[in-house]
Amino acid sequence: MNYRRNNKRFSVAGRGEYLSTSDFIVEYYTNLDACRKFFFDMKWPTGYYCEKCGCTHYYFMKSKNCYRCAHCKHDERLFTNTIFQDNKLPLNVLLYGLFLIFTAKKGISSLELSEELKVNYKTACLLQTKARILMKNSNSKKSLDSSFYESDVAYTGAPSHNGKRGLGTDKQPFLVVLSTEQENQYPLYIKLHEVSSDSGNIIQEFFDQFVKMSNERKLNTDGKTTYNILKTRLQVINEVIDYDKEDHRLYFLNKIISNLNQYLLHVYHGASKRMLPLYYGEYEWRFNHRKCRSIMNKIKNYITQSGVATRKMIRESVDQYAMARGLEIS
Repeated sequence: MNYRRNNKRFSVAGRGEYLSTSDFIVEYYTNLDACRKFFFDMKWPTGYYCEKCGCTHYYFMKSKNCYRCAHCKHDERLFTNTIFQDNKLPLNVLLYGLFLIFTAKKGISSLELSEELKVNYKTACLLQTKARILMKNSNSKKSLDSSFYESDVAYTGAPSHNGKRGLGTDKQPFLVVLSTEQENQYPLYIKLHEVSSDSGNIIQEFFDQFVKMSNERKLNTDGKTTYNILKTRLQVINEVIDYDKEDHRLYFLNKIISNLNQYLLHVYHGASKRMLPLYYGEYEWRFNHRKCRSIMNKIKNYITQSGVATRKMIRESVDQYAMARGLEIS
């Protein structure tokens, strides 16, 4: 097979800002100063300034791993008041871990991450969880805005203990909405959200918050009456679908649902119901960023906009969130 030499798809010069794993290792992992500068620029994008006296002169305290104001001697650390405030990992290991998590097309398990970073399994799990929180926070700022939508309430998790399927199952239901460029063609973005039940009021509340609606826009569903509540806001095409047909109306949506279940089963080998919201957030983020070529600036922004999240705070927050939505917390 021959390719033209000037074909940008196969040329290094045509990669733009794409950063491969080998590029990252050369540029950051083997250069601790570059990692420190990365996080320094994240905290002080316009240059260092003291939050107490406004002085722009400092010196680095290697023994304390902090930056000290040359005037008032105030100490400041890179991750103060962010999700990594209590970080104990070397900067190059932390940044490499984030790079692997955010650039993995199909995700990376905590076991794989622990082996690659040479850290213990619990440390890898905590880093994964914090990355998912960053992804979920990013998702919450995005709404769907298209002329065409597809939506369904699907189910995920281990095989149902009661042997029932559909509305009678004890699997975790989740609402998924897909925006497309044309009707049933060219998927754009998705929104995923765990729900307590397949309810019209829950669907309406979610659409009000995350989906741009008008009478000119179309919504394809699979015949569930719960979507009829949106008929005054959208053109709802609500008919039973023959899923045996290859070109049925919800083909792409069902492909996404199937991939999500495979992703949970084969990459992460299952997830507890209390943690599913974060896994949904990760899958949503990955799908919506599938064409993103440069992630480093996004990592900076995500950390900058984050808040403190210790292991205990994450556990309590996850449990409270799960209890409020009727999810199992054991």
